[in-house]
Amino acid sequence: MFRSITFAAWLAALGATMPANFAMAETPAAITIPADSIALSVPSAVMGKSRELNVLLPTGYEASTQTYPVIYLLDGGAAQDWPTYSNRIREAMQAGQIAPAILVGIATEDRQNELTERSTDRRIVRQWPNHGQSERFRRYITTEVKPLIESRYRTSGDDAVIGESAAALFIVEAFLREPDLFDRYLAVSPSLWWDRESLSKNAAALLAAHPAGERQLLLTIGNEGGQMQSGMDRLVTALRNGPPQGLVWDYEQRHSETHSTVFAASAIDFLSRAYPAPEPVTP
Repeated sequence: MFRSITFAAWLAALGATMPANFAMAETPAAITIPADSIALSVPSAVMGKSRELNVLLPTGYEASTQTYPVIYLLDGGAAQDWPTYSNRIREAMQAGQIAPAILVGIATEDRQNELTERSTDRRIVRQWPNHGQSERFRRYITTEVKPLIESRYRTSGDDAVIGESAAALFIVEAFLREPDLFDRYLAVSPSLWWDRESLSKNAAALLAAHPAGERQLLLTIGNEGGQMQSGMDRLVTALRNGPPQGLVWDYEQRHSETHSTVFAASAIDFLSRAYPAPEPVTP
């Protein structure tokens, strides 16, 4: 009986100390996928099974010969963020807020497995025993997803990745550990509490090892507090103290937003800064 009570108390404490903000934004039921969205089921040797990708080409793609940048949306499955953000991003492009681009949704299946580093925190190991394969997911993107998109579509060689929460944690990790994977990293409320904030604690050393190169990093956070905010503060301090050569970066707090609203409030703004629409040509 004593062990049962102790374990129950431990679980309650775990719930109080382990941040719960690891979820994607919810997709309203009324939002439908654009009719011309292209759904792909891609055999993956890295992941050991077929995986879901979704593609939305910019308006006028078929009639043109130009190349386009690629925006990769993490948690981009049909049952995830794809319906909401494929519609919003297309509308923003058509409204002249974002330059035309190819949008690719990369679906996740086991987010703790695919979007996090391995942790030595016994609480995390117990709660998510299958976590910690973010390096494999990066390899999947590097060796399978990007080559597929670049072989099928007219890409310009400039690409961005955007995501929130655990996906944003993955984006920050990719930026720090594999900076040449993307040109632009757009991270919204990254779950930097993960593994007792170990990623932000290693940020200064990882930034010091970065090769020079033109890259962009945009960071924001909602009204998260706790280890989410302290992890972000540490990362921002490391960036201010030692930004890699060629990096353009910005950080904006969005404390008027919650974890569930900050992505909707930030995504179009971030993408318009990554890919500003060209100025209209006047006669």
